[in-house]
Amino acid sequence: MKKILMIGAILLAICISVSAVSADDSWIFNFSESESSNSNGGFFSLNTANNLLEIQKLQYTIPDGYKENESFRTVGENANMNNLPEDTKITAGEFINGDDSIIVKVFFGDTTFEKDGYTPAEGAVEKEIAKQDGWLLEDEDGVTFNFVKDGKLVEIDAPDEKIVEEILASAEK
Repeated sequence: MKKILMIGAILLAICISVSAVSADDSWIFNFSESESSNSNGGFFSLNTANNLLEIQKLQYTIPDGYKENESFRTVGENANMNNLPEDTKITAGEFINGDDSIIVKVFFGDTTFEKDGYTPAEGAVEKEIAKQDGWLLEDEDGVTFNFVKDGKLVEIDAPDEKIVEEILASAEK
């Protein structure tokens, strides 16, 4: 019986200690946020409570119902794409809702991307979506919208243009 009382007292002391520490504003226990970064300059953060994605200092809200496919997450890895400068890195995430998916990719590096210097994919049309100029490509899988923002090349793959517009409109808030 003494052992049970002793264990109870220890657990009570631990609970009181954690409560006291977490009452201080500098200690926040947040289990709804997932963050990755690395020495290559890659950064990816997702707050699952409100689906707020911060990717390479750009913020977008992923529509309700979509959940991250964490195994897809890429942070600051070499892009290794022939049509991009050699030093280009990529940070990307995929979000799934049933058979639909959204992929957000940000290409960055020492070379600054500029709208006038970017060559869009064949078949892409110049378009403005939610006050963002870029290039829209439609295919049987959905749409891809590419645009240059803050010296980075951003690509959003989505089931349709309406989803892209919802994501981009969230950046204006």
